Amino acid sequence: MEIGMYEKEVEDKEIREIAERILPDTSFGKIYRICEQYGEEEADCREYDVYKLVTPEGDRMLKKADKREVSNYEKYLKQKDFCVPKFYGRWDDGADIWIMLESIEGNDLRDMTDELAKAAAKSIVQIQNAFWNHPDRERFEVYLERISRRLACIKDEPEIGEAYGLFFERQKTCHRTLSNGDFLEFNVIDKNGQVFIIDWGFGGIMPYSLDLARFIAHATEDRATFPFYMNDEQKRLFLNTVYENLVEKLDYEQYLYDIKLAVLNEYVEFIEADEDDDRWYYNHARELAREILAEKEGR
Repeated sequence: MEIGMYEKEVEDKEIREIAERILPDTSFGKIYRICEQYGEEEADCREYDVYKLVTPEGDRMLKKADKREVSNYEKYLKQKDFCVPKFYGRWDDGADIWIMLESIEGNDLRDMTDELAKAAAKSIVQIQNAFWNHPDRERFEVYLERISRRLACIKDEPEIGEAYGLFFERQKTCHRTLSNGDFLEFNVIDKNGQVFIIDWGFGGIMPYSLDLARFIAHATEDRATFPFYMNDEQKRLFLNTVYENLVEKLDYEQYLYDIKLAVLNEYVEFIEADEDDDRWYYNHARELAREILAEKEGR
């Protein structure tokens, strides 16, 4: 049984009716539900509240969304021609919110190349430039409370706790912009050489370094944690391409330091969640913490 995402054709009257409410002048053909086979057993399958609908104008994605994802599309992403799925509208029945998006067909970025690293950087920095130093604090305050709890969890851990305290304090003054919130290679699609960023349910105005760090933190040459391949040179290429294209540049050394701090946060997230059976995240967090503390002494 093949592991991964797949589409299952369905005939769902309710889904078709929701689609027609959002786009009443569109003719909808076949409907496919997005599913995932995540294990070897037949029962190891998830069916998502996400549907691909065939139309004469191209495929559309209908998905159940939370208020944050709807807000990100309506307040920010539909403003310009960003490398994200086009937003066609929503339907709120009082219990659930459904949104209609462009279907982006292509491969995700689990198998990184130099060209994809640069393309991903250009897609994310376009969005960062558009909302650099945006004043909205609602999502940021939720995030700040979350990492405050994480600090309380890790603060007594030698070296890691001290370095995480530096991360926490820096978040209060770090430049903020629109962030995807889950900028992993699974949520980035290569469509004919152009990279599109999908799934904005965790996004909002947050420190700029978070998305950049998440993109590189879990990708390794041996796919040790997630099934994402990325070597050190591709990580440098990604980060340097973002920096080169930032309209309002900060000091380059500060930029790299911000990302190191945010990578530490990625590692600590998995330690806190007790999802580190082989201590990969703990060992890498300790090594990075030592590097951060040494750099602090040299500043």
